[in-house]
Amino acid sequence: MPKILPIAPHLLHLAGEYRVCSELQKRGIFATVTFGTHKGVDIFAIDESLSVALRIEVKTSQRPKFVTGISQKKERGNTDWPDFWVLARICQTGPNEFDERFFVLSHAEIADAQSKRNADYSDRVFAKKGTRPDPRDGVDNVKLDDVLPHENCWNKIADEMAKRAKC
Repeated sequence: MPKILPIAPHLLHLAGEYRVCSELQKRGIFATVTFGTHKGVDIFAIDESLSVALRIEVKTSQRPKFVTGISQKKERGNTDWPDFWVLARICQTGPNEFDERFFVLSHAEIADAQSKRNADYSDRVFAKKGTRPDPRDGVDNVKLDDVLPHENCWNKIADEMAKRAKC
């Protein structure tokens, strides 16, 4: 496995958001990054008629896991979830060389993956300590292996956009 050189976090997150926009636009979907510190989503994907806008959350990582924070957001009363989550893994493998992978999940799919990850963690802690951890502690994340079936499933976004445009 190639050595992963670090990309500065603020640049990594922006790179992920812009790369997701690029991937969507290559597929004929207009996508734009949202700006601000109190935004609810990272990207809006908008259909040609401007009648459908999907909300997309992007999580970018150089490691084989992605922080979601789903349980922590839910605990704070956040129920206005994005329509889709795109997990972008961007790793610098050498000078001017990068490896990129994208995983596209609906909110229900990532919530399910997170629930399974949390249950697995809870079971391991219980087996070791005899008590279950408080799900509000720590920060939720999913591992690369948890989302492999969703790699490059960009059609989910296009299909949902077409479905909503018919309504």
